[in-house]
Amino acid sequence: MKNKAWMLLLFLSAPIYIMAQESNSSGWTKKLESFKLKTSVGFQLWSSYTFDEAVYNSKTGQYDRVDNRMNVQLRRSRLTFKGQPYEDLQFNLTAAFDLVGRDVLAGTEAGANNGSSPQLRLWNAYVQWRVLHGSEKLNIVGGYFVPQFGRESMTAALQSTSMEKAWSQNYLRRHLTGIGPGRAFGINAGGLFAHADSKLTLGYDAGIFTPVFEGYSGNSVGKQYSPMLTGRLTVHIGDPESRTYTVSHKINYFGKRKGLTIGLAGSAQGQTDLFKANSALGVDVLLNLGHLTLDGDWSRLVRKGHEDATDVSRDFTVNAGTGYIRMGYNIYLKNGYVLEPLAMFVRYNGETDAQAQADAASVKSPSGEEQIIDLGVNLFFNPDLKLSLHYTLRDAAPGAAGNGATVNNYFTQDGVGAIHRGDWLGLGLVAIF
Repeated sequence: MKNKAWMLLLFLSAPIYIMAQESNSSGWTKKLESFKLKTSVGFQLWSSYTFDEAVYNSKTGQYDRVDNRMNVQLRRSRLTFKGQPYEDLQFNLTAAFDLVGRDVLAGTEAGANNGSSPQLRLWNAYVQWRVLHGSEKLNIVGGYFVPQFGRESMTAALQSTSMEKAWSQNYLRRHLTGIGPGRAFGINAGGLFAHADSKLTLGYDAGIFTPVFEGYSGNSVGKQYSPMLTGRLTVHIGDPESRTYTVSHKINYFGKRKGLTIGLAGSAQGQTDLFKANSALGVDVLLNLGHLTLDGDWSRLVRKGHEDATDVSRDFTVNAGTGYIRMGYNIYLKNGYVLEPLAMFVRYNGETDAQAQADAASVKSPSGEEQIIDLGVNLFFNPDLKLSLHYTLRDAAPGAAGNGATVNNYFTQDGVGAIHRGDWLGLGLVAIF
């Protein structure tokens, strides 16, 4: 335990030491004269029509169909403040209000209606420091943000190319941080290594986070403490995704990038009040080649627990896998618009036998199986203004849990309980100003 404490202290104090060494030359005495606060506002407006949604009837043990329905909602909104007050320091502060006007019996994903007086919440709040002046080899990011794990989880919703994000990200985020937004407070060190004449760029991330979601009404990990460690290595072949290090990502480069990114990520967390250990291993890919965009990820999720009952004492392991694959093709129109036909497949594979599903429930892990198929087309007036017309097909299996189970996202809805989620046709607008 003492060794872990010393390692953590070294991790946290190293940037301060480096900063002190470079204080005479890094321009910390005053802000940049060109510094200005930059703001942006983004909206995602949806109109959807849901088919064949059903709600579980506990009296009959069957699912009752509800009426097909149209629903208009403000699916997401983002208000961002960012800037670069010093040459090597920048910040991002983002607020969000989502799901305004949502009907909980619509087939679309996520939680309950935000209400007639929508609540604003913190979405991102972090500072990024380029430690080595003029170099992207070492950057420190600290604050409230998404761990660098999973292609779709790291991509901002308004930059995703499908109408709804691949909901495999929800399973991954809840596994890592305990909450659907997937944010946690932490510190991440990352950078890029590239040679001017090379078509190969290497990237890395190493983070330590302190998600609090289990003990004391969601304000602590509980009496037993372990931080979450994350790491990611990337290889960029051809054009890199960016020439500068960033924790934000996008998918469609509209012909400006010809390159392939392959990433390998892992996470590990020790014992807390909820589990004995929690870990994940993932691979992700992004290919931008001419008109074609191909992206996806797959994550293996492992959570270990312990049962200590009167007549039994045993350790157990819960396994799951989740990910997606998505392909789009840019068709450039004469008026400068871009038409993008797109297809996406999403899959979740959890435990399906009775004992394993009971183990999963005891450590708050989903189980059963789910798959999503999204077929549609996007019309980009520019990269920040998009119309989408998509059809989403849903299917799932509850495993041994049977009717009335709420084992994964297909079978449960906040504010309703046990459901069968319906298919839906959606028309959406994304606008970033």
